[in-house]
Amino acid sequence: MRPAALLVLVAAAPSAALMAQGFSLTASSTRVEAGQSVELDWTIPGHGALRLEPGDLRVPRQGRLIVKPLASTTYKLSEEGVPGPPVAQIFITVDPPPVQVPEVCAFEPSAHAVLPGEPVVLRWQCNGASKVRLEPGGLELDGKSEVTVTPLQSTKYTLSVFNALGGASKSVEVTVLATPVKGTAPASSFEADKKFCYPGDAVKLSWDCGDGAKARLYPSGVEVEGKGSLTVTPIATTVYTLSVSNAAGGSSRSLEITVVPRPEAKVDLLALLRETKLDEAIHEGESRRAASANDSWTLRLVVSGRKDGLATLARLLGGKTEDLMILPFIRPDGFRWWQACWGTFPTRTQARKAFAKFPPSLRKEVGSPYPLKLDHLPGDPPKP
Repeated sequence: MRPAALLVLVAAAPSAALMAQGFSLTASSTRVEAGQSVELDWTIPGHGALRLEPGDLRVPRQGRLIVKPLASTTYKLSEEGVPGPPVAQIFITVDPPPVQVPEVCAFEPSAHAVLPGEPVVLRWQCNGASKVRLEPGGLELDGKSEVTVTPLQSTKYTLSVFNALGGASKSVEVTVLATPVKGTAPASSFEADKKFCYPGDAVKLSWDCGDGAKARLYPSGVEVEGKGSLTVTPIATTVYTLSVSNAAGGSSRSLEITVVPRPEAKVDLLALLRETKLDEAIHEGESRRAASANDSWTLRLVVSGRKDGLATLARLLGGKTEDLMILPFIRPDGFRWWQACWGTFPTRTQARKAFAKFPPSLRKEVGSPYPLKLDHLPGDPPKP
């Protein structure tokens, strides 16, 4: 990696007048802020090429160069192929950019009231933040501006930002309703014909809000009839929110369509685990669960909120993933974790006996997993 970005090089044949002036290496400025450009000009009497450091760039004996130093840097010109000290050098001081006092400018949920298990997008804008943390959960979100949660109970979310000058925070509350509020416009149903898809696949959204209601579909903001359907083709994971209103008030319903990369060949679950591709692994896990017999039992190995735990699991399994399912696990505060389950069994007793066939490394790590009904696991997203 080069310490400076070398942008433009312009060379010209030296003139007799310049040669007579002797050695010269100058800069348009010797003190700049990070990212600002500096123009270097030089004239060095003699014959043969020169080398400019840093960058080990071969340059003529007279020339001009624009650089963008990222830190304080000494630029040196040396004779090519001749050991010894540089024939000319210049030091450029780079000042770090000024640090702003951290501030949360905006922090809003896509919906303030939802039914259990409906997705909510938390979005924010902040200034001067080097660290961003979301509570509950202590989720580190540096460099991000939104996150999707699926609360099962009313939850207060607090966004905190920090840097060397201090910190700031702002909170919002999302209310989880047991049933839609009476008297308001009812979004009685809002469904999709699939919850997972590949980029650009068609997904049909359908809703029924009753007669006389006005509805608007987000994120597009398009106005729709109170009862109808619409086909969308998401290219990235998207939360769709149906906002409904009538003379009595308003309400909303949300659902999330998860977009996973289109596989070029048969899904390799082991590769997904090693590469910590959580959405794709969950998609494959749900496909395996859907293909299992009704009333099947399984063994839950682990519940985790860390994506890198997938790679650890792959190592413990020793390549044996044919009986593994990675499935979603929704915490009460809405944060999305994952759970790993092993096998499908017709009875609880058979599930218990299957533990003896686990790889030894896995048995040592997970202890004795508890048999659970596959179609109703703790942490499953609520069914509509």
